[in-house]
Amino acid sequence: MDFAYKIAERPNVELKSYGFSMTRGFPKLDLIPYNDKILMQDLKKEFNFDIIILDGKARMYKTPQGNIWLPKDFDNFDKVPKILIEGDYHNNKDLNWYSNRGIDMILQRHFRNTEKAKKQLPEIKNIWFPCSVDTEIFKSDSKIQRENKICFVGGHGVDIPAYFYRTKAIKILMTVDLIKKYKKRIEGQKYIKCLQSYVSHLNGSSIYNINTAKMFEIMACGSVLLTDYCPESGIQYLFPKNSYVTYKRDFSNLTSMANKILHDISYRNYINKRAIKTINKKHTHSIRVKEFLQILEKYYGLC
Repeated sequence: MDFAYKIAERPNVELKSYGFSMTRGFPKLDLIPYNDKILMQDLKKEFNFDIIILDGKARMYKTPQGNIWLPKDFDNFDKVPKILIEGDYHNNKDLNWYSNRGIDMILQRHFRNTEKAKKQLPEIKNIWFPCSVDTEIFKSDSKIQRENKICFVGGHGVDIPAYFYRTKAIKILMTVDLIKKYKKRIEGQKYIKCLQSYVSHLNGSSIYNINTAKMFEIMACGSVLLTDYCPESGIQYLFPKNSYVTYKRDFSNLTSMANKILHDISYRNYINKRAIKTINKKHTHSIRVKEFLQILEKYYGLC
């Protein structure tokens, strides 16, 4: 929703949100309270919108295994284009879901998913639309003394099969006392402070070869990104060489690269400088919003 707020701040753009539990969390953008009896045609009368933006297939359900909350006439509502910003296409098990909803375009957060979806869903426009970060929130804090350790902090725990590479890396680094691992999920300001409090943070692209949003947040906060080497994820198109540090997927150089980050200060500073420059030049929310509006203009003549 930070990204949605950035869209709403743009001149000549008006954005409103509507959905299950949306009022409770984001009242400033709320159109009207959610009601399962409200139809798309009712929303169109209330707010004469030109486009519909959906934030991921998974968020169209009341619970992970629950019923879809979209208005009952959503599938057949074809008055305006429907754009889905999708971060979890790799978890999809129903290709018909997108066409059944009448989706016109999918903005794929991950390079690998974009290439896959172009083959699986040729009738729908699939465009690579990488993650971005709010640099007004995620930034280095010179008042915080960084601990000279690699840190891992995650929202999905550790022993998740999809994140095999980071799980294995954590276990290896723990045996040589090079890593600090948070046992529980932390959010909000505590999470940001964590990214500002260590010289480096560990990441893993998962078995699906994706680049997580956390990577952008780590780099923006001035912490060295240590992640697995995965060119299939398209990381080389996001960040230039020497703006992050990689370990091999057989982990043969993991410890040596971790030690280089921790003990070579000039190397660490060089990586950080290039990382922050790249984030500010290519991957802020403001930059991504401009790219988003350019897409709307190119394909739909909007904005």
